[in-house]
Amino acid sequence: MSMTDERSGAVSVPLDRYPGPVCVYETATGEPVVYRVNDAFETQLAAVDAGTPVAAAFDSLGVDIDGETDVETLLGADEQFSVTVDDSGASAATGRYLIQPIPPRESHLGTLVFIEITSTEKSFGVNNVASVVSHELRNPLDVAKTRLRAGRELDEDDHFDHVEQAHDRMERIIQDVLTLARGSDVVDPNETVALDAVAERAWETVETGDATLTVTDSLPTTIADPDRVSRLFENLFRNCVEHGSRGRSAGGAAEGNNSTGVHVTVGRLPKDPIDGFYVADDGSGIPASARERVFEPGYSSDDHGTGLGLAIVDRIADLHGWTSAVTTAESGGARVEIRGVEPTGES
Repeated sequence: MSMTDERSGAVSVPLDRYPGPVCVYETATGEPVVYRVNDAFETQLAAVDAGTPVAAAFDSLGVDIDGETDVETLLGADEQFSVTVDDSGASAATGRYLIQPIPPRESHLGTLVFIEITSTEKSFGVNNVASVVSHELRNPLDVAKTRLRAGRELDEDDHFDHVEQAHDRMERIIQDVLTLARGSDVVDPNETVALDAVAERAWETVETGDATLTVTDSLPTTIADPDRVSRLFENLFRNCVEHGSRGRSAGGAAEGNNSTGVHVTVGRLPKDPIDGFYVADDGSGIPASARERVFEPGYSSDDHGTGLGLAIVDRIADLHGWTSAVTTAESGGARVEIRGVEPTGES
């Protein structure tokens, strides 16, 4: 499914990039019917024909909603609900799922995001991630729909630039969810990586405004996944710029550019017993009471944050065999330390 659906004018997410089952439904005729499902839906559950009423699709798959509420009421509630998929239907698998509905807005298309509770709840907080996915994708979707409509009506290219930016943001959110959900399937530490070079390149990809960067030491060269390590630095830098500059405690990295001269420092940690590095800012720091929670998916002290920024940092570090922790920088700001980095012979 492309970003723009020509029939309805609605903007869609590249659903086949999402690791769990997703069902897009349509309400143009009043009754919610299946519009399309993604590959994971067909693989993990079963194929469903477009135009099938959602309630009938649930019945045919053996999807039993917890409680007595009917599916149409739940679709309009914008609240998560849980279901059991049993062996009475056509589903290829059984189990428990949490479903986050994203109701239709200006278009007639809504979305049902399925997350298998048994396989993901313990690993990264299924409730938080489902909520983040639904709410964080909704904003760029709405921006893209509005700008796309304006661009078509006014024939002004600037509006299409905003559509592209919204799409880029959705791609980042989806890649973050993939990192959380699939883990080792999307992180492959098999290249020799100079961490200081990756850090400096990552800084250039983040909207930093008046913020400045200093790399104080030569960071270790290690075996890692360069793309995911770059993402780790990008999230750390974005977190510093967005939260350090606002004088607030950190959490999920926010989008946008509101820096007011925050200074970010990257340095090497002393061997304890092996190497590591840190990223620090000169903002107001993170309260001790929040230092564990900042790595939880969905946690953010900022209304504009996704709540995924530091969770992704922690996940990428863990998949490399590293550990992450939050401390206080010498300046009083926040400092995230990554330890357990094993240098190659070149370091």
